[in-house]
Amino acid sequence: MQTLSIDDAAKKIQNYLKRDTLQPYFVIADGMAECKKLTKILGKDFKQIYISDECTEDFTLDADLFIEKLNLLDQNALCFGLGEYIYFTGYENVLRMLQDRSFHSKVIFFCRSITNFMEQLATEDVKFAANYLCKIGGTVNFSIVKYNPSFNVDTDAQNFSELLKLVERGRENVSVKSELPLLNVKNINDAYAAIKYREPNLNVSPDALNNSQWQEYFFDENCDGYPPEHWRTFAAGFKNKIVDAYLHFVFSHSASYEEYRRNLFFALLDVKAVNIFEEFYSLRKAAVKNISSQYIDEYLKQLENVSDAVKYLTDNTADERRAMIKFIQGKEKIPDVFIKNYSAMKYYLTDYDFGDADITNYFRRYKKIKLCNVDDEEFKLHVKEIALDRPYNKFDTRQKILDSANKNAKLYWLDALGVEFLGYIKSRAESFGLAVKIEIARAVLPTLTSTNKNFYDEWHGEKFEKNSKLDELKHSPEKFSADGKCSAPTYIDDELDIIDKVLLEIQTSLLSRDVAKIILTSDHGASRLAVMYGRENKFKMNSAGEHSGRCCLVNELDKKPNCATEENGYWVLANYDRFAGGRLASVEVHGGATLEEILVPVIEFSLRATDFENTNSEIENINSSNINSKNTNAENNVESDEKPFTPDEKPSKSNEKPSAPLIEEDDSFDFFK
Repeated sequence: MQTLSIDDAAKKIQNYLKRDTLQPYFVIADGMAECKKLTKILGKDFKQIYISDECTEDFTLDADLFIEKLNLLDQNALCFGLGEYIYFTGYENVLRMLQDRSFHSKVIFFCRSITNFMEQLATEDVKFAANYLCKIGGTVNFSIVKYNPSFNVDTDAQNFSELLKLVERGRENVSVKSELPLLNVKNINDAYAAIKYREPNLNVSPDALNNSQWQEYFFDENCDGYPPEHWRTFAAGFKNKIVDAYLHFVFSHSASYEEYRRNLFFALLDVKAVNIFEEFYSLRKAAVKNISSQYIDEYLKQLENVSDAVKYLTDNTADERRAMIKFIQGKEKIPDVFIKNYSAMKYYLTDYDFGDADITNYFRRYKKIKLCNVDDEEFKLHVKEIALDRPYNKFDTRQKILDSANKNAKLYWLDALGVEFLGYIKSRAESFGLAVKIEIARAVLPTLTSTNKNFYDEWHGEKFEKNSKLDELKHSPEKFSADGKCSAPTYIDDELDIIDKVLLEIQTSLLSRDVAKIILTSDHGASRLAVMYGRENKFKMNSAGEHSGRCCLVNELDKKPNCATEENGYWVLANYDRFAGGRLASVEVHGGATLEEILVPVIEFSLRATDFENTNSEIENINSSNINSKNTNAENNVESDEKPFTPDEKPSKSNEKPSAPLIEEDDSFDFFK
């Protein structure tokens, strides 16, 4: 169909106006500028009608009602928007309804954006094309984005009527909210589609985030400074903005945020390159440190049959720490990776120098056997030998040491605290800003609370309430995986946690300046090995064994075994044998005279003079951390006089008189004055 100039089109329309016919006239037009020029030439003697005014909000045109209104016109009219209406709705019948109608006044319809359809009508009806149709030039290039009304976004038009109003007046780029199934528009029903429209190069599946997250991302793309587990950290990968190498690795293996959350834990299992494993392990540990995750159990389950599982575990959670203890059960040598990954165990296994090589070696070996649940015949033989020698007699009684203690110190009784924990306490003291002086004491036999509480009852100064948590733990098989007397001693993790809480309590008290010095001691220690090995030999006495057979009342009908000592009306075993009678313990036991039962620490705590100013500012951080997080970067806190852990080193004998080793050489202490 021929495209006319504006002037020629005006002449053709003016000829139509002079004729008697009342059928409407149609102008095929795409260009808004051309429409305006033609309208200006035609003059102002026309009523102007807009289809947008005939559509109520988000509803389409009522064609019958519209035709009725046209019939009521009392002057000629120019109608705008019919072409756009058909273009967006596809309702072509409305034009066919108007095509052959006659009204009381003449109506000229401007039809933009439907040139192809109008030319088709022209070919179908030559008379219509000759008398009631012309075509002018121009172009139209609509870019209409239609958002679902449920999507909370601002748009140019809030409904279909407003969309028509804008395009009728020349707008080509319009955003609209509408429930109508509009044609020739870009439909955006959710935030992902909106983002994809805004960022066409975004190569991410719509399932990467849920709709709520996509909506947040649509309005705010900032993904900097969020925790590793946050969806925005995952979303940072959309624009390659994840700096952390491990998180980037996790992102690259995750099609969605849900996968990303899981892979934060599991992706380390897919790292095969040795040269990056250590880096990724450290980054992963930091990334998942503060996450309470549903994936921990699944992760541990997956590692159950992995021979080197410990290298994939951290000390972030109690479940992982206990799993590490389980994985080393029965091992003759503790793997280096266990000590590296379980930082609290580094300090638990650290030697304390008792001033007697035999006793130092004894507790080194004892802790390894307790931790790994190994059957060490040589150690058991050594215990039988020292049951006769009884080297604990080299040490002063607890009462004698306390009689010489600082009269102004405050006493702290932690029930069942044995000397096996001295390496740990000494190493951890620096983290708490504490200076310590340590004496080794022997308890009263039998090593029962009832025979060892006078020190507390008769203390001359201030004292804390008795703390029984450690003792209760050792007598509570339900609190660890007890499937027999040789279960994995996962409760060691709880023991260290209890000790850390005690150190924190001591630190807090010292910082309050209510007291300058605090003395920590105990009534007795406890033995794990007496439970593990305690079934081998039972002495049948007329007096029933008490406390899992560790002691029995003296009686005249029986002879005291050589491995027992007599004190306070009891025969007390100094090896791992048992007197018959009583129920065998399943965690730890006391009452006997092994070194781990009878030797107890007497520790004087005070604030480190050099660290006092810094301690106040650090206490809040210590309060909010667990034992393992505090130990994580504490390798440099182990003092130079500590011997490295060598689990295969066997006990040796020494007649050397033990001294009282000190952590701090500080003249300000008057522990024994």
